[in-house]
Amino acid sequence: MLRPLATGLALATVLSVAGCSGAASTTGHDAVVPASLSVEGYGVPGAATLKAMSRDRKALDIVGISSVNLTTDGAGVAASSQEALKTAASAKADHLKSELLVTNIDPSQGAFSDSLASAMLSSAENRSFVIAGLAGEIEHGGYDGVQIDFESLSKADSDDLVTFVSELRSTLPKSATISMTLPAVAAASDYAGAGFDLKRLNPLVGRYVLMAYDEHGTGFTAAGPVGGLPWTRQAVSALTSQVSANKVDLGVAGYGYTWTSDGRGGVVTAAAARKQAGSKARWVAAQGEWTATLSNGTVIWWSDGESLTVRSNLAKSSGLHGVALWQMSSGDKITRG
Repeated sequence: MLRPLATGLALATVLSVAGCSGAASTTGHDAVVPASLSVEGYGVPGAATLKAMSRDRKALDIVGISSVNLTTDGAGVAASSQEALKTAASAKADHLKSELLVTNIDPSQGAFSDSLASAMLSSAENRSFVIAGLAGEIEHGGYDGVQIDFESLSKADSDDLVTFVSELRSTLPKSATISMTLPAVAAASDYAGAGFDLKRLNPLVGRYVLMAYDEHGTGFTAAGPVGGLPWTRQAVSALTSQVSANKVDLGVAGYGYTWTSDGRGGVVTAAAARKQAGSKARWVAAQGEWTATLSNGTVIWWSDGESLTVRSNLAKSSGLHGVALWQMSSGDKITRG
């Protein structure tokens, strides 16, 4: 499903436009993640991400840097910015691994584009250019691996995606990791229709990140949890029926949405949601999220540090590899327990 400005780099754009990119935290809402789990923190290169990395560095294992995107017509991939390289260097200085995210966002639409991904995946020449670019980033940019964040794909992309990942794996150094984001689906059979042939991808992909967020959101659904627990459990069950649980990180939102009576809501950081909600904030244990209905009719749902704690416990009990927070600068502080 094409969700404009909902996830990945696009969400960061919304947060930036909204002026909500600061790495704020309230101690009472800090996340506590079991020491046995891996933690990946996502960030878009910039001061807010560096600040959040500094705050969370003792709890992190991997930093996912959302930095490069397929170019027009899928003929190549943009180069890392200096800020991205600085972020990778900062991760290395803190003895953390870094992954470079490659995305298929159409800048003209502000949304993930199947046609952009298909143009790259279906062309041997385009695949070669993109893979060469990513290999160069690994060699010269200091990244430890690549995370493939291709969203809104279709079943027609399935074979070409396997070919791309296979060619990428054979080109990158053996020490370089390849991970992949996956949408949350209700049934395992839904992955084939979404362009992911997991049986053939499994030998090539070292780790999957299950994007268990955007169950609801401004502009594409009515008000509801960002990634409620029942929906998340169903998605975990669907994915782990196809791949080993120890290859899966549970993706968790560190943000929320507002729905106003006039339809003008949007994305909010966890801290901003708390501030707006004030005394009307209510923890919904069944969903593992907060909600509030304001006097003007605005409805807010948000996922914060407490939400990450609950999902970390779910990840541990499900035998998952770890958790992954989108994104550090909009979420609460992460600690270890």
